[in-house]
Amino acid sequence: MAHLRTKATNSNLSAREQWKWNLARLLYERGYNRKEIVDLYKVIDLMMALSPDLQLSFEEKLANYQEERKMPLLTNIEQRTIKQTRKQDIFDLLVSRFGDLPKNLTEDIGRIQDINILKQLLISTISVNSLEEFAQIVNSNLPEAD
Repeated sequence: MAHLRTKATNSNLSAREQWKWNLARLLYERGYNRKEIVDLYKVIDLMMALSPDLQLSFEEKLANYQEERKMPLLTNIEQRTIKQTRKQDIFDLLVSRFGDLPKNLTEDIGRIQDINILKQLLISTISVNSLEEFAQIVNSNLPEAD
């Protein structure tokens, strides 16, 4: 099905994104176990390539769906690895642009655990004009104190 829908949507990536979403959702609805879902999803994902913005849209839909179903495709280890990689990329880009980072800024970034927020922070490292501006963005995304 993924192959047929990929061929049918060569000139319409929005339609491909919708079909990719439908096929990914079907993996859950058909009662496959986690390993089968992951294995089949990898095939679908490789076959049904999307533009970066459509891929992000798809991933957000999938993440929300997985959260609802309490069945993420990523293991806890994979999620931690992604978080650490994003944080390190943020640090590397900021150091490259502005030099040494204040300790409180690195600690604040370290407190953020939401992968989507970290992705937005990573993107923000490109457009901010100062560490102070970036720190304001980080502060507005810090989790509430317990």
